[in-house]
Amino acid sequence: MPNYSIRGINVDFPFEAYQSQIIYMDRVIESLQNKCHALLESPTGTGKTLCLLCATLAWRKSLGSFSTRKDRKNCSIPWSDSDDLMSQSGGAFPTIIYASRTHSQLRQVIKELKRCSYRPKMVVLGSREQLCVNEEVNSLRGKALTNACQYLCKKRGKRQCNHFNRIPDYLKHNTHIGDEPLDIEDLVNIGKDSGPCPYYITRELHKDVDIIFAPYNYLISNGYRKFLKVNWNNSVLIFDEAHNLESLCADSASFDLPSVLLSACISEAQECVQLAAARRNSLNDVSINPENFAILKGLLLKLQELISKVPIPKRDEGFTKPGPYIYEMLKSLNITHETAPKLIGTVEEAAVFLEEEKQRTATNAGSKLEIIADMLKLIFRENGSNHADVYRVHVQELEQNSTDVMKGKVSRTLSWWCFSPGITMLDIAKKGVGSIILTSGTLSPMDSLAQELKLDFPVRLENPHVISSNQLWAGVVSTGPSGYVLNSSYRNRDVPEYKQELGNAIVNFSRVVPEGLLIFFPSYYLMDSCISFWKNGCHRNSMTVWERICKLKKPVIEPKDSSLFPAAMQDFSEKLQDRSTSGVVFFAVCRGKVSEGLDFADGAGRAVVITGLPYARVTDPRVILKREFLDEQSQLADVKLPRSTLLSGSMWYSQEAARAVNQAIGRVIRHRHDYGAIIFCDDRFEQPSQQSKISLWIRPNVKCYSRYGEVISDLARFFRTERSNFPARLVTDQENNIVSTLVPMESTKDNPTPAFGNSNLKNVGVAQNELSRLEAFPPANRASPLERDGNNVKWKGLTILKHTGKIPHIVKGDVMQGCSSRKAKLVELSDDEETPVERRCEVVDLECDNCEKQTCETEVLASSTCFNTMGLKKKRKVQESQGSASSSVLTAKGNGGGNKKEASASAFLSQVKEKLNTEEYKKFIGYMQALKKKEIKLANVMESIVQLFCGRERDHLLMGFKDFVPVKYRPAYEECIKTRKREG
Repeated sequence: MPNYSIRGINVDFPFEAYQSQIIYMDRVIESLQNKCHALLESPTGTGKTLCLLCATLAWRKSLGSFSTRKDRKNCSIPWSDSDDLMSQSGGAFPTIIYASRTHSQLRQVIKELKRCSYRPKMVVLGSREQLCVNEEVNSLRGKALTNACQYLCKKRGKRQCNHFNRIPDYLKHNTHIGDEPLDIEDLVNIGKDSGPCPYYITRELHKDVDIIFAPYNYLISNGYRKFLKVNWNNSVLIFDEAHNLESLCADSASFDLPSVLLSACISEAQECVQLAAARRNSLNDVSINPENFAILKGLLLKLQELISKVPIPKRDEGFTKPGPYIYEMLKSLNITHETAPKLIGTVEEAAVFLEEEKQRTATNAGSKLEIIADMLKLIFRENGSNHADVYRVHVQELEQNSTDVMKGKVSRTLSWWCFSPGITMLDIAKKGVGSIILTSGTLSPMDSLAQELKLDFPVRLENPHVISSNQLWAGVVSTGPSGYVLNSSYRNRDVPEYKQELGNAIVNFSRVVPEGLLIFFPSYYLMDSCISFWKNGCHRNSMTVWERICKLKKPVIEPKDSSLFPAAMQDFSEKLQDRSTSGVVFFAVCRGKVSEGLDFADGAGRAVVITGLPYARVTDPRVILKREFLDEQSQLADVKLPRSTLLSGSMWYSQEAARAVNQAIGRVIRHRHDYGAIIFCDDRFEQPSQQSKISLWIRPNVKCYSRYGEVISDLARFFRTERSNFPARLVTDQENNIVSTLVPMESTKDNPTPAFGNSNLKNVGVAQNELSRLEAFPPANRASPLERDGNNVKWKGLTILKHTGKIPHIVKGDVMQGCSSRKAKLVELSDDEETPVERRCEVVDLECDNCEKQTCETEVLASSTCFNTMGLKKKRKVQESQGSASSSVLTAKGNGGGNKKEASASAFLSQVKEKLNTEEYKKFIGYMQALKKKEIKLANVMESIVQLFCGRERDHLLMGFKDFVPVKYRPAYEECIKTRKREG
């Protein structure tokens, strides 16, 4: 495994790192060594997750060995209460907490951890919904499941959780758990197989590990942070996919209390009064006082009345007051910092009481009262009321339904909105955290992000992509085919001429762009409006715009209802495989599910069209108040700071739209060998102020077009060129498309039947339950780090011969040595600890520019090695009595010796080199090398080879190559030749 020395830290990396990856790891280590915070932006597909893990764990290992679970000789854990399992961790080394938005993203991160050489003690945290294996309660959700779990774990009655009771014994006899990477599914399987509760296993394990993997809410929510019993001093917090972190922090510190929810809480309080009174009368149970619940009900009724009497002159504007006003409202109900703790206790007691009753009566509904407790905890925080200055109180009157109108009820929502997400990050930083690292593909502009989070980020990075500039086409299309200006602003978006022009432009893009085409609209309203217009608007004796689009590509529309999204993705994957059309067009929305976290690699997304700027609704009360808040803050800021560097309301409004655009356009170009186009269909993108907000790696390639015809001709030329550089079927298993992230791949045998067609989409199987499972795409240089050839392993120019039961000895060279100067070494593994015997031989470096300068003997070796992987030859180890122990012989699959086959390969290679030009010859060698690395299937190579060898003077190459094709694949190869000749 390559090793890099970065700032004095030796970093093991699974493969040869790009320069951008080394720079990224350098910034990570700089942040960790200096105990400062970092903002690191690197495009998707550049391997940032793996770089982040390797650099962080290498730094941690440099401080001392990773933790191992100590034997629990005395396992006297007080399991009497499930909430008292924790004790403060006292580890000598910093704890690393790696957070991402969702468990599906964490699943991919743990896969990356498995690729590393580092094995820290680890645990992944999840909710009861994901980890509970008790069939009696795991069908519940939310608070209902939490309360039911706690009830069963308290050992009060006959009903107890046996999984919880088995934890002490399991941990005593399995001290190794966490030494190898474990995912949520692995933990659940342990619970099902061995019996212990996976949820409480993680709660016990997380106190004594090197790295914790958890969703964001474990860090940004104050309640969840209290749950983490770790030593925060000098700890390292990593936020992956952090482009939405500021909005998530603000949301976690805010609440909305609609009338319907408050009414449900009042009903539950009344139910508690009745149940407590009945229990006191029938069972003489005085432990629960119904009078407390009656007081709670009275307070909630007064709060409801108070909200209904708030004066709202204009329904659109609502009622707004500064944040501290919330204390005035609650003080009129006698709810203060002094009385709030008792009230919170009463609310929580009522929620548990209701849950116990629901368990007894087998009712699955969760308690709404818990929301009141969360709301009060947010308002009456431990550090007083100073935080209220960054809040606003808002009461909004909603549209009433007919029932409410008849009853004379007013439907209102009380909101307490936080407009400074930095208060959450400051709370975390005050715990003595060493470094906070934020990383994503779209963090820019970083100055405003740092201002919002109220932290100093001295380490910053905007990394370039690993692709070359010719793999990306980016252009601003200001006018459509008829010359009408494309502009989706509020005043123009409903104009019929605009919708018609945009539709005609998309028709032409569908004709030029191969395979998958993604169309992003600023909002669901605009998408629905345009699609409806295209379906209904038509001229006499002509097709509608929608019919013209569907004739070229099959459409899929992103649903607004998230529960329907997996079905939409399934539809997309099936249509993408259908070769009767030229691909699929996916209509989606910026900030929607399609634009966040999905990989449309290769043919799944050859182009993305941005139809406009996704500004938030300007009349949204929360948007209005946020802009006003930022303007006030900029006026109150230190006058010494340049006014231009302060984040104003209008700057924030514009930057939020730009980040949404950057997220959407990041769906294409997912790895080093990918290519695609980014089409900005709005003339506002011509403005330098808008282009300056586009991701740095895209910005230099953006070209503004004044004529629509030039756009189509340039796009067509781009795709013709790139399709010749990257043959249609030349797609690696690891550089797969979006379908693999949502629909499980079919399991295939070692020698699958060749499949033919024009799509580079892999075969997919039947969808399973986890259609919502999203997996990040592997980085650009994720070739298999170890190239296996029979019983031998090739790695970094080394051929390693393995002896059974022995650990390979690897002779390493300079890891930074240029690939063209590296020599291959054939290393014999001895049974003792003596120095390995070496034999040097020249090989072709298939990626270097001077391949033709190598000797013919070298070419024979390279071609033979490539052909070997196709199954044409097998390497077998020669017995020591037959010759040198360090030698190996190439033998034909049929009869005959290796020398005869090598001579045949040499002769054929000479013919290929004679008939092909330099560029074509490099392609041929590239195909062989890709196959040797098992990046593509033989069927795909045969198609590419047939395409390369077609021509009057090359027929003998077609026939000659057939001799190297395994017998069972020859009919498929011959059919491929016939198909190509018919097309020709």
